[in-house]
Amino acid sequence: MSADPAPYAGAAPSEQFLDLLEAELGPHGFAPDTALPLLSVCRDELMADLRRDVRRRWGHFFDVASLGGLPLLGRTGIRAALGHAPLDGVRHRLVVLALPHIGLESGVVGSVSRPGVPGTTSACGALVEARRALEAGVSGVVVDRHDVEESMLVNRLHDVVGTGTVPGLVEVTEVVRRIAVDELRLLVRGLSTPEAPVDVALVSGVVVHATGADLVADVEIELLEPDS
Repeated sequence: MSADPAPYAGAAPSEQFLDLLEAELGPHGFAPDTALPLLSVCRDELMADLRRDVRRRWGHFFDVASLGGLPLLGRTGIRAALGHAPLDGVRHRLVVLALPHIGLESGVVGSVSRPGVPGTTSACGALVEARRALEAGVSGVVVDRHDVEESMLVNRLHDVVGTGTVPGLVEVTEVVRRIAVDELRLLVRGLSTPEAPVDVALVSGVVVHATGADLVADVEIELLEPDS
């Protein structure tokens, strides 16, 4: 963990993030009664408030949670989600959100307070552990059947950053965001047909657990055409 004066200076409260989604996606036909959200976030209980807010604004969502927020649903999972999406005439719509998270308690990167837990703890703990493994020289090649999610996280990070000298937690969190976006974009490709088009809004960012508030930073919204 390290001090950083403002690594996410442009972060906004989660409610403003959800306002932005409605404003940007509404004109393109994405609404709670026409689209199904897919939420790719970490399993951490710190994400409970965002989950609650997404459900309150968008209704039930398809849960894509895993350690670190790495999407592991695969082709079977994405097709299951499509089967749960509202049908608007002949068209389906998916709002796919990839939101890894990071602690920023009192400006300290990777640090967060948890109710009832003395002192501060790590967030994202799975990414902190993955960084340690890569710094220690773990190759990330083997998937541990008794630690599938963390070993997959190390595996995918290793593909990008290698071992030994590993970027800091802010950079690693951004790498996971990019990995998640690329994976989700790949998975939705081919879902659409001329007879049954599928519109996809691919939304990504970083959830920042600052002192007393959850913020969302570095938001990107990409509208994928049915044939993309």
